[in-house]
Amino acid sequence: MQRENSTRFYDRNGVLLQVRPLQDGLRREYYSLEELPEELVSAFVEAEDKNFYHHCGVDFISILRALMQNKKAGRIVSGASTITMQLVRIVYPRKSSVSIGTKVQEMFCSFFIEVKLSKKKILELYLNSVPFGFQAEGVGSASRTFFGCTPDKLSLDEIKVLSVIPRRPALYAPEKSFSYPSLCPHFINYIVQCYKAEKKHLPNKMVLSIDSNMVHGTEKLIQKKLEEYKVARIHNGAACAMNNKTGELFLWVGNASFYDDEHNGQVDGVLALNQPGSSMKPFLYAMALENGFSATDVLPDIPQDFGGEGVYIPFNFNNKYNGPVRMRVALASSLNVPVVYLLYNMGVQNYIDVLIRLGFRSLQSQRTTLGLSLALGGGEVSLLEMVHAFSVFPNDGWLVDTSVEKTLAQNVLTAKSSAKQKVFESDTARIMCDILSDSAARELGFGHGSVFKTKYPSIFKTGTSNQFQNIIAVGATTEFTVGVWFGNFGGNTVVGETGSSIPAKIVRDILDELTNAYGAGKFAKPSGYEKVSVCSLSGLRPSHDCPSVTEEFVSIADKASARMEKKKECDWHYREGNKIKIRYPSEYQHWANSRNMFGNAHVDGAMLEITFPRNNASFVYDGSLPATVQMLSVKAVGGVQSRAELYVDGVSYGIASDVFSWNVPLAVGRHDLTVVCGNETVSSSYTVK
Repeated sequence: MQRENSTRFYDRNGVLLQVRPLQDGLRREYYSLEELPEELVSAFVEAEDKNFYHHCGVDFISILRALMQNKKAGRIVSGASTITMQLVRIVYPRKSSVSIGTKVQEMFCSFFIEVKLSKKKILELYLNSVPFGFQAEGVGSASRTFFGCTPDKLSLDEIKVLSVIPRRPALYAPEKSFSYPSLCPHFINYIVQCYKAEKKHLPNKMVLSIDSNMVHGTEKLIQKKLEEYKVARIHNGAACAMNNKTGELFLWVGNASFYDDEHNGQVDGVLALNQPGSSMKPFLYAMALENGFSATDVLPDIPQDFGGEGVYIPFNFNNKYNGPVRMRVALASSLNVPVVYLLYNMGVQNYIDVLIRLGFRSLQSQRTTLGLSLALGGGEVSLLEMVHAFSVFPNDGWLVDTSVEKTLAQNVLTAKSSAKQKVFESDTARIMCDILSDSAARELGFGHGSVFKTKYPSIFKTGTSNQFQNIIAVGATTEFTVGVWFGNFGGNTVVGETGSSIPAKIVRDILDELTNAYGAGKFAKPSGYEKVSVCSLSGLRPSHDCPSVTEEFVSIADKASARMEKKKECDWHYREGNKIKIRYPSEYQHWANSRNMFGNAHVDGAMLEITFPRNNASFVYDGSLPATVQMLSVKAVGGVQSRAELYVDGVSYGIASDVFSWNVPLAVGRHDLTVVCGNETVSSSYTVK
């Protein structure tokens, strides 16, 4: 007798979100007998089966009375079906016309039900199954359909009307004046799909972790921004927020409007896979901190090519290069070249392993096609995955489970602990929070913007994918992590907008609301580190000649050991008379020369190296262009002397002084390069197709 029932979805505050219809559009809500008012139960017993509590499923006295009345009238004027017999017909509908045999079979089924079930259970099943027409079954759905309320809110007059509707719905049913709510549709669709995937039955009632008021407010914010930027072809927006400690999903806006068919409103932007751009960078920096890199390290933000046969040449967003940049500034200002440098040194597959541990399961199927562009968010992930993974930083390196069970508020609120795994060391996560909340370090890339300056401790990261099709921002406090995405599902590029401030403002608004309601604490400081003075340019121990000094995290263990004592004092700055000059390491030789900077970019004794092209690089010759414009700029750094000579396929291409650079015409085929500097020689090869 197990029948599928409609599920009533409520938000965390008890607001009814939806009564899920069954496949045929029918709504059949289930209420226990204790949830139904006694007056309603009594009214249906009185109307349908006065002797319900005194027969064994078949009321023979009523049958005799009905036979006599019908014989006297010459037609059927009275029936004798008990509530139990009606329940039999509801569960096992008649497949043919009524006959004596059919009636006898229903009687035997009624006897069987009475033996197996209590009167209370039979009555409960009947009241939740009796048809009222108008795609409503059961007193719960009928109460809501005809009177817009739950059964316990019915008046005595409404109960009286309800009790007679099943006799002839078209005649006795009042005019419908209530429409069912349809709130948080994307989130509820997600819940339903998760249950189907796990082959679970939806319960009769679900109290979700979502806050419908916040969902409604966020939809309005997104709609306002979409209207403001519609000329830029931004048609869709989504938002998601989770509790860092419990994994509860407080906010889920899959699109500005579920019913916007013109712009694919039913597509869920929280689950859709898109390129997240630079918002992925913090995960790579955290990995670097746990793989030999230090917060005091200086990373090269200079023109570079990476890879062998598949050459990858990243550019910064503004096509400018900043030379040597401390790790803190490189991350906070979202520079591109340094992060690709890190990935090149640590390995793409190693990074994907970390990302999958962070919950980016969608990357598993992409791992064979992803390269160094993954450092800049080249893979496709969901906003839900981004929010979940970003919570690892305010959560001290722990990743909390966000399985579908965590969408049920009553489960989470009573749970003493949440399933979680350690992805990063606590100190790594704390250093990341310190960097991502550092407004001064952010100025190189973002200026003095006020969006990220909150009254409470917070961290932010933004990202824009290729051609600005996806614009994303994530932010967090100690308590919550929020993500917002803008773009369009039509595949169109966004016109003339870099866009990171668009979702960032909404992330800020959501965090403001959550913090006002639930508070936010301070991010913990690393326990195994302390800040020491370093040169702002080199990241080394400052000398008397360093004009600018800052503080950065250094391991307490390193500081106490001989390793720290041996840490090189800054030799980039030196005094010549009354002036402070800069002596850059050889790898910055070409960058410094191109900027016409005053200083010596070459350090004696540095190893000779060809920086472009990398060994086994591959290039394409375009026959439609003049050969004179298709040149390969060969660059080398280091060497013990200030002069170097280039050989291509054994033929000299000239001598360069101070800055080692030569322009070589492209020619189809494989070619060998050799650079000679004093008694040093270095070689590489490249192919032109």
